[in-house]
Amino acid sequence: MKKIGILGVPWMFHEERQGVALAPYAIRYTGVIGMLEKLVDEVVDYHNMAFLTDMEQEAILKLKDLKAITYKAKELRDIVADIKNEGSMPIIFGGDQLISLSSIAGMEDEEREQTVIWVNAHADMGRSLNHDNLCHNVMATVIGKGPEELGNIMNQRFILGDNVCILGTRRIDYDELQVIEDEKILHYEMTTVDKMGFAMVTDEIIQWLAQKKGPVHLILDVDAIDPEFTPGTDFISQGGIYWREILYFMKNLALSDKIDAITFVGLNPLNDEKNKTAQFIVSLLEAYFEVRDMQMDYF
Repeated sequence: MKKIGILGVPWMFHEERQGVALAPYAIRYTGVIGMLEKLVDEVVDYHNMAFLTDMEQEAILKLKDLKAITYKAKELRDIVADIKNEGSMPIIFGGDQLISLSSIAGMEDEEREQTVIWVNAHADMGRSLNHDNLCHNVMATVIGKGPEELGNIMNQRFILGDNVCILGTRRIDYDELQVIEDEKILHYEMTTVDKMGFAMVTDEIIQWLAQKKGPVHLILDVDAIDPEFTPGTDFISQGGIYWREILYFMKNLALSDKIDAITFVGLNPLNDEKNKTAQFIVSLLEAYFEVRDMQMDYF
């Protein structure tokens, strides 16, 4: 696929994290569209979705109305599906991690099982509804083990655990680990990464990925990266993935030619240093498409 579709999602679902709504604007400010146009045959800019209205903010942020939240999530899901159906590889820019639930749901395929690579400091395998932090329920919902109230966003088409890879966790509790083990999810927490070495972890993931037949969706939350490189996030935690490692990972994913969608989340520009984190995101995209473009030209 040599056509990509860019969509920004300036939404927030948690009142104390309103800075995340600025994420797609910060990323666009880097000149990402111009950069991509030099590397990809066709770039379709779907622009940024509208901010939440005052009424939506009241319902979502103040009242935490699940009907209002799921309505917006389904709206995004359907737009991602449209981008995919128009023949583009969706590239989604956002801040609030809950949007990743919509982008995963939008990539569902009637005939093939979707695969998800979840690069995140958190597993987000909370099975019980967490009104104060719905992000904690995202991956549990994706695999059909989360709150019933959020399941409709997935159209009740859940992803098998053995089609999920989680990389970079360092904030995870026992109950989440139990779900990961029970569902046979491929999981590399940072302790495991340190023991094995990032190159070996990457090789195992690429070998695992080679066996998958359906669409593959990469979700990258910037809090998985060490804050030395991505300080613009609400969840600062030392000991994350280093820039050389994530760059190596992106290049190997490009060589695999298996990725059908990429969603970036976790960016809060109000916490950033001179747009450093947004620029980091764009550098990963640039490395990915440089390698993919060279590979396509070669073959």
